Amino acid sequence: MLKTPSAPAVRRTAAVLITLLAATACGGAETATVSADRVTGSWQAGDGASLALTAGRTFTASGLDAGKLADTGCPGGHSDGDWAFFADDDGLYMTSPEATSGSEIGLSFTEESDEPCRITLTVVDDGDTLCATSDPETPCDLGVRFTRKG
Repeated sequence: MLKTPSAPAVRRTAAVLITLLAATACGGAETATVSADRVTGSWQAGDGASLALTAGRTFTASGLDAGKLADTGCPGGHSDGDWAFFADDDGLYMTSPEATSGSEIGLSFTEESDEPCRITLTVVDDGDTLCATSDPETPCDLGVRFTRKG
């Protein structure tokens, strides 16, 4: 006779599976919720792309069309704009200039382009890494990680 697992055992198993799926989706790194001061500063990716996020919620970037980011539609030279954390706004998950912390950062470019830049930064490694994401359902899918300069 087969024994049916208890409800607590099923919940524990489900919690472990969800944790493993989240870690796998982000290349083994768990997303982290951090405050704005943890992400302000200069960031560099291995392929030469760079970002500088300010406390005033503006950014400058360069090389966002290089290497693995080539298909994102992002500008290659010097570019700038505004950044904000994503937050729940009455059931809609979108960037919010009022959000003081988060685990995902949206970039909004000043320059208009024919093809919109499709990049979000997911905060991982306890806030030590920002990884490029094109699909919110699959964090870090672009395989580009920004780490602090210096």
